[in-house]
Amino acid sequence: MNKEEFFTEDVLTGKVYDRTVIKKLLSYILRYKGAGVISVLMVVATTALFLMSPYLFGYAIDHGITMGNISLTYKIALYILGIQSLRLLLIILQSYNIQVIGQKVMLDMRMELFRHVQSLPVSFFDKNPVGRIVTRLTNDIAAIGELFSAGVIVVIGDICIIIGIFVAMFMLNWKLALITLSVFPIIVIIALWFGSRMKNSFREIRRKLASINAYLNENINGMKVIQLFNREKKNYEKFDKINDEYLKEQVKYIRYFAVFQPAINMVSALAVGLILWYGAGKYIHGFLTLGILVAFLSYIHDLFDPIRDIVEKYNIFQGAMASAERIFSLMGEQAEVDYVIPNPGREVLKGDFHGAIQFENVWFSYTGNDYVLKDISFRIEPGQSIALVGVTGSGKTSITSVLTRLYEIQKGTIFLDQIDIRKIEKIGLRHVIGLVGQDVFLFAGTLRENITLFNPLSDAEVLGIIDSLGLMPFIDRMHRGLDTEIAERGANLSAGERQFISLSRIIIYDPRVIILDEATSNMDPIAEVLIQNALHKVTMDRTSMIIAHRLSTILHCDKIIVMNKGEKIEEGSHEELLRQGGLYNQLYKVYMKEELLT
Repeated sequence: MNKEEFFTEDVLTGKVYDRTVIKKLLSYILRYKGAGVISVLMVVATTALFLMSPYLFGYAIDHGITMGNISLTYKIALYILGIQSLRLLLIILQSYNIQVIGQKVMLDMRMELFRHVQSLPVSFFDKNPVGRIVTRLTNDIAAIGELFSAGVIVVIGDICIIIGIFVAMFMLNWKLALITLSVFPIIVIIALWFGSRMKNSFREIRRKLASINAYLNENINGMKVIQLFNREKKNYEKFDKINDEYLKEQVKYIRYFAVFQPAINMVSALAVGLILWYGAGKYIHGFLTLGILVAFLSYIHDLFDPIRDIVEKYNIFQGAMASAERIFSLMGEQAEVDYVIPNPGREVLKGDFHGAIQFENVWFSYTGNDYVLKDISFRIEPGQSIALVGVTGSGKTSITSVLTRLYEIQKGTIFLDQIDIRKIEKIGLRHVIGLVGQDVFLFAGTLRENITLFNPLSDAEVLGIIDSLGLMPFIDRMHRGLDTEIAERGANLSAGERQFISLSRIIIYDPRVIILDEATSNMDPIAEVLIQNALHKVTMDRTSMIIAHRLSTILHCDKIIVMNKGEKIEEGSHEELLRQGGLYNQLYKVYMKEELLT
């Protein structure tokens, strides 16, 4: 499969800017219109104050210094001091207001993206590394926040200053203003030439950074395997290659930016030279006052400051655009909604279900037409226990995945109490069906939080449930009981202790149907006995589906279904399947031989 089929959010559009992306970005800042309007008004005010100083400086030269009017010169000096002080105060307030808006926008985007990521189907996470998704929620959101906090309003201010300076120039002397304006086509050409190259380079930088995060996440999670198989050197070399690619893109971008700034400075110098060449001649011949010439030179200096600032903000803008494309691409991924059947039925209460399950000609494939389930049909009555048996890769876990609608089937129908499960809202369906897997995911926190999954239950209720399952020995060995701290992913617990938490969770969840997927594998004999007894209590009076390689754990099941290469090849009780002499008979003989050897 091509890389593009997995990481579609990294595909570049090749556009300098995307109007749709900008429109979406603006929708976030419009949530804070009041604060935004205040910022814009302060920008206009600071621009007006900024434009007054060069004019007053020129006026002081023509009517104060050259005329020998010292009192007027002092007054204008005080005016300029007051104007600059007021402008500084407005800049401080404006900066604070903008930063607050930026932080709120970051909060909104991060929360919306996090909520959307939680709604994505499991198939999305099968294809996209965690590191890339984390990059969207951290680095890319930070780039957007920087755009709002240090970019948008500031650039508006810079544009206002540029427009205001040209208006002031034309009011002072239209000929000098036209000479200044003549250099602007050069600036536009430079900006367009460098712009597209800088944006594509910045996009590549973001992609390489996502690769670094993805590789780091994979290596940290797999550190035990890396050290056991002496992969440190190989992994270092691979990371060095990824890091080197990131460095090359950074250097490429720096090279563009290093040339971009001096090019703008050259245009600024050209404008000053033209004004001096033309203005000095006019001044010598008496057609221009010294104050107007000095004011013009001051305006030119002030004109290129916001242009340089826009160039610097261009860096932020390009990074934000690249990040925004990736964020909105992730937000555009289809959420785990009931899109298979339009307008699904309303959520049904858990108490309304009895637990009957029926698969009717079910076909399922993770990708394309490579079906892992082929025309599967069977029925489980309420309260019955059914076992799925077969060699690895026969489709057992896939049956549980489509029953819980972690994945959607391509053909056929699955019924729960004679209701097509695609007509049941997924939240309601997963209240009815609970899963106890082999790989139990635990959160960093206390034992209590991992058992209750942060639901408000008293210690008496939790301990009562654990005692009813006969699992108090697990609590007794915990040095702080329910307050015992659990490391990330339960690294400080044994397999039996992790499974104990999983069983306690499921009994609190109280589903009508329970799926047990290799729930007792990799345990010591004592823990296995405790867990087996607890499993028997958990499945009592509930419909249960059990996947196990140890056939001794399924002999009590009402029905056993034998899977092979995605097909159901046998069905019946333990005794019936032994009499048939098929695959189950062979598996049972192999199992018994292994038991005798051990």
